[in-house]
Amino acid sequence: MAIALAQGRGFADAFFPDQGPTAHVLPISPSIAGAIYWLFGIRTPAAEAALCAWSLSLTFGCYGLFALIIARLGASRRTALCGFALLCVLPIYTTAEAFEFRIWEGGLGLFLGALALFMFVRADQGDKPRGFRIWRSLLPAAAFFVNPPVGVAAILAAALYWWRHRSTDSFVKTALAGLAALALFVVPWTIRNQVSMGHPIPLRDDLGMEIAVANHPAAVHPADFDRVFLDRLTAIQPYIHPKAYRAMWAAGGEVAYSKKLGRETVAWMKANPQDVATLWRRHFVEMLFTRKWMFKTAHGQQLPLVRTIIVNVVSVLALLGLGMAAWRRNSRYLYLAIFVAVPTLLYIPFQPVNRYSWLIWPALVVLATDAVSRSRAMRNRQSSSSS
Repeated sequence: MAIALAQGRGFADAFFPDQGPTAHVLPISPSIAGAIYWLFGIRTPAAEAALCAWSLSLTFGCYGLFALIIARLGASRRTALCGFALLCVLPIYTTAEAFEFRIWEGGLGLFLGALALFMFVRADQGDKPRGFRIWRSLLPAAAFFVNPPVGVAAILAAALYWWRHRSTDSFVKTALAGLAALALFVVPWTIRNQVSMGHPIPLRDDLGMEIAVANHPAAVHPADFDRVFLDRLTAIQPYIHPKAYRAMWAAGGEVAYSKKLGRETVAWMKANPQDVATLWRRHFVEMLFTRKWMFKTAHGQQLPLVRTIIVNVVSVLALLGLGMAAWRRNSRYLYLAIFVAVPTLLYIPFQPVNRYSWLIWPALVVLATDAVSRSRAMRNRQSSSSS
């Protein structure tokens, strides 16, 4: 899509050159990459360097914002800096950080969501930024239009802020402003899709395909998770294999193909509810506690076990951190809890992969460092009192 945009052919070619108009992904991230290709040349070293710098800037911007958020919630400056440092140096999601966020919307979506979250945490403490009434609607809507699961988290953070200040905040005005901001992004894209593709698609047209990737008989009790996942992608993902691309055209194009896969998958799910429950329970766990095969897919064979152990330890400590906040009755930690819980729950119907689980990674790390810091402080206080 970025190449098509740079060549002036619009939002097209999601799978192969000359495919034609597409709504496989949302438009903002490909537009930025297309602008870079137009400015520096398609796939030139300068363009690729600029895209890599963009991807890393989004990544480290997200990490910095979550460090600021945990500091606002009461963590010490040292704890916040430790969380930021760990996010920067732990070699967990390196492919996503340096490569995938050049085009994929996760980096930009989480950056916008984290910016909204930081704004709401600040405002909750009486430190409203300039233009708060505009940004409180615009930032969650923008995050939603870039990455819907993160956007839903940002919208719920906005709702939490309203609830905590409902005595002085009009629900009607807040809701109408939020809906207007969403319409500002969604309506033009829907109209474009109706004109270009013959369907009023408000977001993306790939829901059926993504559901089909995750929910099928071979995935229920696989002997080799990695092999089953890659085989499924090869069978139905047009970008992965020409056979699937031909099947897409035989079905009538990407919209018809995704709907066909969706109908077939939903029929199987209705006929096999216990298998679906097994899959969705596993997906829930995989979002929080990654499996070794998930890192093998994106990171080769050398470090998947180490990365899996680190992520799982961080997740345990993060949940401990949320539990400690609940014990202290610090309700402001609900803001961070939303950014862990919402993406986790919304990705349950789909097969979690690294770029999905990364969306909750910054929140998990700062919560984990907060838990360790507070545990050490409690132990030191107990040692002092006993002595």
